[in-house]
Amino acid sequence: MIAMMSQPEEPKTTQSDEIELAENMRQETSRSLSKETRKVVILIVVVAAFMVIAHFTNLRAWITNVQIWKGYVRDLGWVAHGCFSLVCAGAVLMGVPRLPLCAGAGLIFGFGQGLALSLAGSTLGSYGAFLMSRAGARHALLARTAQWPWLRRLLDKPSLLRVFWVRQLLLPGIVLNVMLGITAVSHRVFLIGTLLGYLPLNIAFALVGSGLGKGSLPHTLMQLLAAMAVVNLAAWLVWRTVSRYESVAV
Repeated sequence: MIAMMSQPEEPKTTQSDEIELAENMRQETSRSLSKETRKVVILIVVVAAFMVIAHFTNLRAWITNVQIWKGYVRDLGWVAHGCFSLVCAGAVLMGVPRLPLCAGAGLIFGFGQGLALSLAGSTLGSYGAFLMSRAGARHALLARTAQWPWLRRLLDKPSLLRVFWVRQLLLPGIVLNVMLGITAVSHRVFLIGTLLGYLPLNIAFALVGSGLGKGSLPHTLMQLLAAMAVVNLAAWLVWRTVSRYESVAV
């Protein structure tokens, strides 16, 4: 007679685990949103101060030069767009922070095109890192995820909402790509969640970058205020989501 061997059961998540996870989410969200808002405010104040000074001093020549450079880029057409998207994707794939690239895209291409190019490039680069993780090229980075055990537990059951939420945290993007690569998340959920998760800060930084190259000071200040509004709205939505999760867990 062949002995029947029972399969080991997967560990079940208890209510205390869910409460602990919700508490970790709340603490990390609070820390990340506070740090994120502080960085954006500092950036906006610096850009606003620079543009005010530039419009009333000899630095105005810098604004003129930016307009000339942007004209050169427009003359290159799709070649410039394609090259920037590929450079952005390669940089994000290697772990370069995407937000300075978003600001650069806004400065070079303007808000609309800069947002589209930076969003496409950063999502493509993240997807490349995700695929490399799925293929097994993750061991060098996997050890770095040990400092976020609660995040690994959260991503044990990845969903579109969870992928979106973790993209709002100020964690290294390449680490998140690797962590998601070793989960059961589908390619569709990864791509949509990453695209939507990147959108709020990409919008804000593209607005700031675009404002840095404007010839009109009121237009620049309006874009900087819009960037701050986007960051605050995104922070409110993320915090509301986390609060709802915590109330359900309790």
